[in-house]
Amino acid sequence: MGDPSSLGNRFEPAIRGFFCQKCGNDCLSKSGELNGDFPASLKNVRIICAEKVGPDLIRQAFGSGADGVLICGCLVGLCRSMDNNAVVLAHIHQGTRVMKEMGIAPGRLRQEWICAPGVDSVLGIVREFTEQIRALGPLEISALGLLRENA
Repeated sequence: MGDPSSLGNRFEPAIRGFFCQKCGNDCLSKSGELNGDFPASLKNVRIICAEKVGPDLIRQAFGSGADGVLICGCLVGLCRSMDNNAVVLAHIHQGTRVMKEMGIAPGRLRQEWICAPGVDSVLGIVREFTEQIRALGPLEISALGLLRENA
């Protein structure tokens, strides 16, 4: 779970970012080079394709302390591996159902279609999502290991 930063009690969320190897990781590296660092809240998980992020990975990310999950895949019709955008959307839908079962607000999961030339927008997406999760506050794990929203 995210912790207050050393700059006071400002909550710094823990965000798991799943970025497609083909487009997302290019965006991450180019954005970092061109526009500075991403927020410290983002922990990138390298994946071959956004299609690989199913409900189990979403559940695992939240269960291991993520306050938010960001999934970035190739633009619709431009997937370099295969055209798996429909699979990604199905996984997001299933992931949303898993989150509901776990008692997690749907605003803690975000999916974006991105491409390497759009490095400015990727940095903006990560910063915006960080602020969105910061506004929701930390996701707490009860003594029983069940997730629940902060009241």
